[in-house]
Amino acid sequence: MIVTYIRSSSYNNYEYCQMQYFITYVLGHQSLSGKKAQLGTVVHKVMEVLAACAKKLQENADKKSLYINDDAVGKVNFTPRSLTTKKFVAKVLDLSYKHYTENCHHSYKPADFKFCEEQVKTALEFNDGQFDPRNRNIVDTEPQFDIPIEEDWAKFKYKMPNGETMEGQLAIKGTIDLVTQVDDGVIEVVDWKTGRRLNWATGEEKTYEKLLEDPQLLLYNYAISKLYPQYEQAIMTIFYIRDGGPFSMCFDQSDQVKFLEMLKNRFGQIQHNEYPRPCSAKRSHFKCTKLCHFYKNNWPGTDKTMCNYIEDHLQAFGHDETVDKCTREGFNIGYYEAPG
Repeated sequence: MIVTYIRSSSYNNYEYCQMQYFITYVLGHQSLSGKKAQLGTVVHKVMEVLAACAKKLQENADKKSLYINDDAVGKVNFTPRSLTTKKFVAKVLDLSYKHYTENCHHSYKPADFKFCEEQVKTALEFNDGQFDPRNRNIVDTEPQFDIPIEEDWAKFKYKMPNGETMEGQLAIKGTIDLVTQVDDGVIEVVDWKTGRRLNWATGEEKTYEKLLEDPQLLLYNYAISKLYPQYEQAIMTIFYIRDGGPFSMCFDQSDQVKFLEMLKNRFGQIQHNEYPRPCSAKRSHFKCTKLCHFYKNNWPGTDKTMCNYIEDHLQAFGHDETVDKCTREGFNIGYYEAPG
């Protein structure tokens, strides 16, 4: 398979289901967000806006009235006093919920808004506001990264179906929720999770020990070592708002070496896989029947599911022909769309 970059979601998705990875990241077809994922986005946006407002105030401490322009909820006006109030949080939540649930393919009930409200409250009030962005020294909010891996094994060269050659260096790409400074020379990355604390590929709970080996945290740790080299130490915190709270890890140089080895292995696995497998050959697993957009929807103009159609096409015509004929129109395999 062609792979030009890896982000945490694609790294994990390959382990979850090779076929879903191929359809998503090589052919460029997108899954519709599930309802729970959409509600999680609502909560994330509230935390993002609060962090952006806190950063704006840090940079303009003498101003009486301030505002930010957010790509989703628009212009948000605030004062130093109003920023600290529950009323302001409620206003941001209303704006976020409205943006992500209006004109959506899901139907929403009052209980869904209550769910978001409870998640925001839990995150902000944990341990007397320890992870409330308004109580933090904000370094960056939602920083995106695109970092080439400067290793010989990370070079790639592909002959595309149209005859052109694509060559370059594997990159890691992604978006980090929040970066804060907790002490001189020490930063803390905070990543919010509203879902369950599970490895969905294996079904195992992510314990603290397993989180020390978590590809997303190791990828983020490597990224921030490049983005913020002026800091000597980094803390990685993943906050499972409704499933265990925050888990904080301190990584060092040896973990960066470990991550590069993990990345090298996954890069090789993907590159050498010409016939990606579905997670269930008979599509009987709940991950197919309940969770997968590509199994629950047919390929346009056919009576075959998207997953079955692509598998059959691979078997009949091979990898290159499938990429040529089945890639979503306008998709560029080297383009990254945040978040992830």
